[in-house]
Amino acid sequence: MVRETSPAIGVLLFESAGERRLGDPGLPGSFPFPVLFGTVSGSYRDLIEGSPAICEELCRAAKDLVRQGAAAIAGDCGLMSLYQRELADQAGIPVISSSLILLPLLRQITGKDQSIGILTGHSQLLGYSHLIAAGAGRMEGLVIQGMEEEPHFRQAILEGSGPHDYDLMKQDVLHAVERLLSRGPKIGALLLECSNLATYGYEISKQFALPVFDIGTAIIFLHHGVCKTNYRP
Repeated sequence: MVRETSPAIGVLLFESAGERRLGDPGLPGSFPFPVLFGTVSGSYRDLIEGSPAICEELCRAAKDLVRQGAAAIAGDCGLMSLYQRELADQAGIPVISSSLILLPLLRQITGKDQSIGILTGHSQLLGYSHLIAAGAGRMEGLVIQGMEEEPHFRQAILEGSGPHDYDLMKQDVLHAVERLLSRGPKIGALLLECSNLATYGYEISKQFALPVFDIGTAIIFLHHGVCKTNYRP
């Protein structure tokens, strides 16, 4: 078995993004392979409705990552799914703009009697347009729970007005997942839309014995696609 030099994965980041914890793709060291960062002007708020300007800015940053040598690209904000098609077309290399791109796959691998839970940064900002652009196809079978009512998440992430405390954030995340699970349908898989939540995937899986998918899952998938192991003897 021979391991070749690992190519880099590019990650699109908003310049206004706040403090991050290990596990967030926007923080160096979250992956055991090279990562290049492409800065995007603006913030997640520019993707609530979207605009030609933010689409152009995302595509510019993606093409810059290609010039730097990225072999594939991922987005650090779930709302970037709004421009999945444009990013893939402009970059010319594999792009997963958002963890939401995993939704069609999750539909296929979960039982027909199971729902997919989506934990999002703000349930009122994640729109039907983001899900459709991600290939979700329909709303049936999705249970969406927002983090906007969780106090530390709201302060540290949505408002950006305080430090990101691991224990307080873990408490908020687990509480939000409890709320999601209490809403009735049997959840077969949980998808974390917000990249800040990826840090807490282990805690969620441990607490609730659920398969948890996030943008980190997508990035590892991309890397495995562009960096294969040579099994020659």
